[in-house]
Amino acid sequence: MMEKIHIFQDLDGSEMGLVKGLLQSREYDPNEMIYREGDKGDSLNIIEKGKVKINKTMIQGDQFCIATLRQGDIFGIMSFLDGSDHDATIISDQKTKLVILRKSDFDTLSRTYPSIASKILRRLAIHLASIVRNMNSQYIDLTHLMFRKGK
Repeated sequence: MMEKIHIFQDLDGSEMGLVKGLLQSREYDPNEMIYREGDKGDSLNIIEKGKVKINKTMIQGDQFCIATLRQGDIFGIMSFLDGSDHDATIISDQKTKLVILRKSDFDTLSRTYPSIASKILRRLAIHLASIVRNMNSQYIDLTHLMFRKGK
């Protein structure tokens, strides 16, 4: 399974073996909170099985689902990279199994095997760039729709 995850695709067999040794797994029942908006972020989470919802708290205090992630998807990237608090609440939508890479373990890997860490970070950067491009496209479409309706 892990060999299919795009952030690990540049690793050779021995490098993948080292990374696998750092990974932890955890299972969640349906509707179980994985973390809450504002919680400290310290891990990169990969969905091995199941589905999660990403929720944002609105001004009124209610939760709004902004995305659903499935097997193979990754979340917690920004907090993993910059140490910021999570900016969304993650809730399992069904029985879900996560593979988790703790920031402290990744930092140790970075010091010991910088070339492995570099390969993973490069793939994370590509992944984030793809997300930004997609969001920009959606923003442009929405802006176009709003101005078009105003005519």
